[in-house]
Amino acid sequence: MDQAQATLSLRDIHLPAAPGYWPLAPGWWLLILIVAVIAYFLIKQFLKIRKRKKINHLLQQQLFNIHEEYKNHQNKHQFAIDIAELLRRFVKYILKDPQATSLTGKNWIAYLNNSSDQPVFSKFERELTQAQYLPNAEFDVYSLLATVKNYFPAATKRVFKDQKWSKKHA
Repeated sequence: MDQAQATLSLRDIHLPAAPGYWPLAPGWWLLILIVAVIAYFLIKQFLKIRKRKKINHLLQQQLFNIHEEYKNHQNKHQFAIDIAELLRRFVKYILKDPQATSLTGKNWIAYLNNSSDQPVFSKFERELTQAQYLPNAEFDVYSLLATVKNYFPAATKRVFKDQKWSKKHA
């Protein structure tokens, strides 16, 4: 029997190599593509939110500075000038509507009301349109300050939700 085995010249059995990691199967490519698309949109959303928060922080800082200056000088005329200027800069550079900054009177107030959730600026029409030109204007500074402070986050949120804005200004 040993002789019979010796005469047969059989080769050793070689198993095929284990499948490698490359090239990937089509299912893995699909999974990678899905993860990449989801990551792209998450990063885009994160950057949009971060930009909105940064803008809101800068606006709130400007309001804080205006309020601190008012506490020092107690001049309502100067306060009205500063608030009106900040609102016009906001409309021009954040809302990206430079034509709106040339509006005056009721048209300016109507524009501000349209860009907010509710018509909160109607009761401040005199403060925002005339007080900056009247040296002895009398109005409630803190009510106007609170309204503008609440207006900025809501308006920037609406701006960043608008798809046209993000495509136009990205």
